[in-house]
Amino acid sequence: MQNRRYLKRIWRVPKDRGALEYFATLVLKAMRKHGWPAKLDFDHQAGGFVILHIDGGEKLPSDMQKAFEIAVRITAKTRRVEVEQYDNWAAFLREYRVAPGGHLREVN
Repeated sequence: MQNRRYLKRIWRVPKDRGALEYFATLVLKAMRKHGWPAKLDFDHQAGGFVILHIDGGEKLPSDMQKAFEIAVRITAKTRRVEVEQYDNWAAFLREYRVAPGGHLREVN
């Protein structure tokens, strides 16, 4: 709990930039909302995204790591997507697109 900081931000989730960026922004929004000082970075080679601590460093503190795992799991279940996650990295298991209204639909 000592790694939390209050950061006020108004969120505009990008629905026109692709499903991965949309999902990653929702996860980041959930973490920031609960006081975790996180920032987002995309791993284009692996097709996923990485959550990093604002102060830098490759690894997340253990309590922040657990918060990231919970945020990914809750957001994936809410949006009905299949996600693979390892440490502070996450990616889709299938290909999705953002449908009108902000729903994620699987691409056939």
